[in-house]
Amino acid sequence: MTPPVAVVIPVWDSYVGFLGEAVASVREQDVEAELIVVDNASTEPLPELPGGQVIRSPTRISTGAARNLGLAAVTAPLVVFLDADDLLLPGTLARLLAGLGDDDIAFAMAIVDGDTGGRHRAPRRVAYALARAPRLFALANTIWSLLPTQGATIMRTADVRAAGGYGDRSQGEDWALAATLAWHGRVRLAQEPGLVYRWRFDSPGREGADADLLDNARFVRDRLRRDPQLPAAARSGLALAAVLQWLAVVVVRPLVRGLRRLRD
Repeated sequence: MTPPVAVVIPVWDSYVGFLGEAVASVREQDVEAELIVVDNASTEPLPELPGGQVIRSPTRISTGAARNLGLAAVTAPLVVFLDADDLLLPGTLARLLAGLGDDDIAFAMAIVDGDTGGRHRAPRRVAYALARAPRLFALANTIWSLLPTQGATIMRTADVRAAGGYGDRSQGEDWALAATLAWHGRVRLAQEPGLVYRWRFDSPGREGADADLLDNARFVRDRLRRDPQLPAAARSGLALAAVLQWLAVVVVRPLVRGLRRLRD
């Protein structure tokens, strides 16, 4: 029988050294999962993965394209994307399966910072309040990335495919998917942690410079502009969204960082 959920893990080069722990965190769950590992033309050989499916890309592709390659092989109705250097906490898959409601487009749990043991910034605290109003959350998530789509987030495989999957790039690829999904349905967030995020200098989830973030924002607008399910009002407001994205990156982000440094 097909397991209820698939876990897709892209990996390449030095990330292979973390893969065993990530796979173990999946296999130690209380729920059977379809395990799909994407070998993104790794220079380091992957270990044997009995019971798992390995999809190999002949050439190096973007992080988003690697996740989409795994998505294409998923047969389970639900999917979780896990980065090779992160870990699912015990019981996460069962909690995700129980938490995703019939009317939800995605259900996400909180994240633990692997360095400090404290709460990771994502999902941001403001996201919990905004998620109570789906359209407001979708608008806010268009302006700034609020929904992490890797690790402790479960989505329906068909919904991810209908949204176009991840963007074919290695920065902002998850924001593009999250923004599209938020306009397609309700997102729910839980305070309970489900993932340990282990940051590396080259981690896919790292925040870039202002120019990178503005380029990501432009990519999100282009993705939404092509989305046939985007409400007409939202489509007409993309020009305003561009201004708000610029303000978020150039004005609000440095201000928040400055206040955080003063507090610390």
